[in-house]
Amino acid sequence: MIDNKIYPLSLGLDHPSVQQVIHIALELTKEHKLINIELIYNRAKRKLKIPRQGLNTIIQMLLNRKILVDGSRFTRETVLKNKIRYYIYWLVKTNIGAHFSFLKKEVSRQKESEMGVGHLIWHLDKLIKFNLIKKVKVKNCTIFLPVEISDEEGILYFILRDNLNKQIIEILLEYESVNKADIYKDLNAVRENTYYRIKKLIELEIISPITDDEKNISINLSKKELIMEVINILYKQINEKNKLISMKI
Repeated sequence: MIDNKIYPLSLGLDHPSVQQVIHIALELTKEHKLINIELIYNRAKRKLKIPRQGLNTIIQMLLNRKILVDGSRFTRETVLKNKIRYYIYWLVKTNIGAHFSFLKKEVSRQKESEMGVGHLIWHLDKLIKFNLIKKVKVKNCTIFLPVEISDEEGILYFILRDNLNKQIIEILLEYESVNKADIYKDLNAVRENTYYRIKKLIELEIISPITDDEKNISINLSKKELIMEVINILYKQINEKNKLISMKI
C-alpha cells in the first residue's frame, strides 16, 4: 500500500520509469480490471527496479495529475479513445462556456440520434475526473470549460455568446457611462429583456452601477481588458466559421 505523502518530484511524464508505471496501469485495463493503486504498486515493485520511495513518488504524481484515477477503467491516455467522449471534449474546447443543453444537442446531431441525459452525464464525469474539463456554476446554469481556462474567463465566454449581452457590453465599452434607458432604445430591444440582462450582468460584476438606483451603469474596469480579449477571440472564431461555410469543396 502506498503512503499518502506527496514527495518532491523532478520527473516528467516522458521519463522511462514513469512510462513503465503507466504501461502497467494500461496492462490492467487490457485485462478488463479497474485501476487499483495498490495492485499497480505491487506489480511495479515486482517488475521494475525502482526504489520504494521513488515508486511512491511516481504513482502519487500520476494521481495528482489525473493520469490515473483509482477505481477507473481508463487512464488519461485511453479515456479519449471513445469517439463520442472525444467529440464532447472537442466541443468544450471549441465552445468555451458550453452548457449541458448545447452539448446534448450537438452530440445528438453528430450521432444522428438522441443522446440520453444519463449517457452524456457519464461521459462528462469521465472527462472531469481526468482533469480534461471542469464545470462551473453561473447562477442556475452549469457550464463546461477546458481546465486551462480560468473560471472568470469561462463565465465571460458564456455571457458573451449571448447576442443581447454582447451588444449591451459593447455599448458600455464604447462609452464611459450610459443611462440604461438609452441602451434598449439604441438596440431597439424589449425594455424588460434588456433590464433583466443588465441586472444579471451587474450581479456577475461584469458591469457596475454608478448610481444607487442603477440608472447609470459602466463596464467593470477591473475586467475591461479581459472582456475585450474574449470579444476579439469570439469575433475571430465567427470569422473562421464564416470562411469555412463559404468555402466550396
